[in-house]
Amino acid sequence: MMRFSLRMAWRETRGAWRHFIHFFVCIALGVGALVGVALFASNVEQTVTREARALLGGDLEIRLSRLLSEQGKSVLESVADRGIAMTHVSELVAMAAVAEHDRGQQTQIVELKAVESAYPLYGRLDLEPKGALSHLLASTMDVCQPPPCLGAVVEESLLIRMGLSVGDRVKIGQAIFTITAVIRKEPDRVANAFSLGPRVIVSREGLMAAELIQPGSRIRERYLLRLPPTLSPQTLMYELRGRLAGESARIVTYQNAQPALRRFLEQLSRYLGLIGLTALFVGGIGVGMTVQAFIREKLHTIAVLKTVGADSKAVVQAYLVQAVCLGLIGSVAGAALGLGLQAVLPSLAKEVFASYLLEQVQIVGGLTWATVLPIMKGVALGLLTTLLFTLWPLLGVREIRPALIFRREVAPSGGVLLAKETLCLSRWRHVFGLSDPIRMICVTGIAVGLAGLAIWQAGSWTVGLLFILALAVAVGLLVLVSRLLVRGLSRLPRPRSLSVRQAVGNLHRPGSQAAGVMVAIGVGVMVIVAVSVMEHSLIRQIGESRPSDAPTFFFIDIQPDQKEGFVRLIEQQTAGKTPEVTPLVRSRLHALDGRPVVLDEESEEQRQREREGRKRWYFTREYVLTFLEDLPKDNVVTRGTWWNPGMAPAGPLVSVEEEAARNLGLDVGSTIEFDIQGSTVAAEVSSIRKVDWGGFSTNFYMILSPGSLEGAPVTYVGTVRVPPEEEVRLQRAVVRSFPNVTAINVGDVLDSVARILDRLSLAIRSVALFCILAGSFVMAAALAATKYRRLYESVLLKALGATRGVIAKSFAAEYALLGAAAGLIGVLLASALSWSVLYFFLDVPWLFVPRVLVAGFALTVVLALAVGFLSTFRLLGQRPLSVLRHE
Repeated sequence: MMRFSLRMAWRETRGAWRHFIHFFVCIALGVGALVGVALFASNVEQTVTREARALLGGDLEIRLSRLLSEQGKSVLESVADRGIAMTHVSELVAMAAVAEHDRGQQTQIVELKAVESAYPLYGRLDLEPKGALSHLLASTMDVCQPPPCLGAVVEESLLIRMGLSVGDRVKIGQAIFTITAVIRKEPDRVANAFSLGPRVIVSREGLMAAELIQPGSRIRERYLLRLPPTLSPQTLMYELRGRLAGESARIVTYQNAQPALRRFLEQLSRYLGLIGLTALFVGGIGVGMTVQAFIREKLHTIAVLKTVGADSKAVVQAYLVQAVCLGLIGSVAGAALGLGLQAVLPSLAKEVFASYLLEQVQIVGGLTWATVLPIMKGVALGLLTTLLFTLWPLLGVREIRPALIFRREVAPSGGVLLAKETLCLSRWRHVFGLSDPIRMICVTGIAVGLAGLAIWQAGSWTVGLLFILALAVAVGLLVLVSRLLVRGLSRLPRPRSLSVRQAVGNLHRPGSQAAGVMVAIGVGVMVIVAVSVMEHSLIRQIGESRPSDAPTFFFIDIQPDQKEGFVRLIEQQTAGKTPEVTPLVRSRLHALDGRPVVLDEESEEQRQREREGRKRWYFTREYVLTFLEDLPKDNVVTRGTWWNPGMAPAGPLVSVEEEAARNLGLDVGSTIEFDIQGSTVAAEVSSIRKVDWGGFSTNFYMILSPGSLEGAPVTYVGTVRVPPEEEVRLQRAVVRSFPNVTAINVGDVLDSVARILDRLSLAIRSVALFCILAGSFVMAAALAATKYRRLYESVLLKALGATRGVIAKSFAAEYALLGAAAGLIGVLLASALSWSVLYFFLDVPWLFVPRVLVAGFALTVVLALAVGFLSTFRLLGQRPLSVLRHE
């Protein structure tokens, strides 16, 4: 029987290969999206692994949020005697100003990096013009007023923003630097979607001259180590963790570097992959429609086969083998398309990430398991989707009765009855398989199969089931609404226009594929429009959540001896406005209720992938403490009591934010010990607070009672609100008087967040475009299935006197109605989907964006018109006589 099935499948495919072009193109688009995303994620992972030492900066990294103590420095000096190369890197946020007075006082926030001459230990720092980094960062002028004058290499964006060029000078802190080169590639600055400012690299001597590091300053200290081949990074890591236990240092090897980057890329590829799976399912609709139309055309052949003795099982098996073979061809073609996308995706992803890392993403020479596995998975998903979407229409073969087929010459009505009964699309009991156990099993198998594909692609039972449930609800609503629209069109009064009357008739006549086309195109429209609406809603929420009295600036790293002078300066510059100045102390958790906080860093990356990851974040993070008398605005005490102003408690008290308290297991009466630069401070929890984090005020997880942090290294953060026209003047005045103070403009931060959302939505929309393409080919397949009926009707109309223009208008009206219906359904469902996600998951109000909805609707109509005319324009030129002679 298998031999018969193979011969039959080959004969049928060879005789009607053009009929199946849409079949494997629909599969190829879905598989191409899946393989493209999966290969890109795999290649990024391989790049991170291959460039792990360069991305980390060494074999081992010791990272701290404060300066290393003398004892810690002696530990590092002792390990340097083992042939270990070491370099010290400091990173902090600072303000840069144009040094020349005649060019004004332009200022720009920058991400400053101070390095030693040995930097980088791994990788390559590309500069333009080229030169030794130590020479470019050294003094570049014999006479420099005021001294010292050192070199700096900067990102090109700094030159653009400040109107500078190589050779100009900038002032950072108390030092003046000459720009000697532009940074093209920085090895250990990985993909980063959010950045406060351009990178500036200076020498450690330059950092000291700038006088930016003060007690309590926000800084990231990194010690990078390059080990000899005989020394294991893991062994040294465990040794240093023990010897540097009192430094609150995070020590990692290059093998587990960049866990946050890996997690983000994994999550992004997972959700992009699910959108690609949506495109594959949309293509599956096209597969089902193609098979259904093919069976309708092969009714006579099937009847003959049954007459000469072939049973339904043999016929179904033959056509199933044909469908699987075509699905394999389409899946392989899709895998090739996914491979081709690797030339595009890295550049697209660079819009999301600012990193040279993505420039190194490439297909590794030869096929490795890491590249073969995504291809095999994509091909398997394509084959399974083909199988699931062809089973249903192929079951109609069992109900084909040869007697009715052969009577069509004398009883045409029998053919209509046959089409209705055979295809089982007009009765609900057939649709759900209630009258046929085999169909019931098929329906169950298809549902389970699609859910299994979603779980397999998502790599998570929860995400996969949520995805397939949401998709099922969306498709169900699309089918329901499309059928209601088609039925409503059939009951409308007959239009006077011949073209419109013919178009409406084509939509609701028996055998019409209108509902399937609306579903296929509507899904793609729904995804793209929903993403755009959510993006606009989030951006609007970010802007509107900023209260009218929200600060314009956050001034950070104000030293205690600068506090009064800073307040006076702000009052002078703002006509008497007094800034809000809040003390800050940086700390980490030492113990909770007497139990030391011990971090097993080796398993941290693995645990962060699980649900415990967020909880552990509360244990591992650095806490910025403050001490206040009054409860901050937008804070509400939910348990316990706030201390009375002026009271002198017996010991330090602390108020904890409710989410932090829940994750840390704290309640009123619990005790917390903080590690503040090697010293511990214990406090009792007196209250639990609810904090409005979207209020743009200075909020804290932990607030201590006044007097609790006496003697701790304190810095201050100042906030002030000024009119837009005074922002530049105030910022320049603060940078000029207090070079170490960093001014963060809230508006600039909000703009950066908006750009990030725009970049992420661009990536999602790019993959969702495959849904639209698949829907377009579904429409083309539906039009191809009715090509001969349309041809016959068009030549009849010509024979009766209709002009080519009238027929073209009829086609255009039909395609416009299809597009309008699909666009309307897609836009409505996109609104519902975006509202659900924003309301239930993000707790953000939904925003009505008419231009997005109208654009989605209009572009869908244009798409339907374009696809329709490309599929049927040749019919307009056919002569009636040559066609009618065959009837």
